[in-house]
Amino acid sequence: MAAKSTKDKEFEKEFEKNFERYIKSKFEGWDKKSKKNNASTHSSGGALYFVGFVGALVYWMQAAVGFGAVLTGFLKALAWPAYVVYKLLENFYGVVL
Repeated sequence: MAAKSTKDKEFEKEFEKNFERYIKSKFEGWDKKSKKNNASTHSSGGALYFVGFVGALVYWMQAAVGFGAVLTGFLKALAWPAYVVYKLLENFYGVVL
């Protein structure tokens, strides 16, 4: 192997310096940016579920007569999305045996 010339050594040092500067500028604060964007994109799903939960709770509580019916109505209000998805898939694909 031939020895490196002084131009090659200077070029390598300059390249390493510029590369480090580039990497630091690109990735500086990347975790703060990703956390900020991630939190703002997931806020509406919970609100939509809560509105549906309150609506289902009101619906089932109107028909509740005793404690058992109130408890059942509360549990049905919690599980209404699963029931809706099940019924939609059942109507679309049919019953799977």
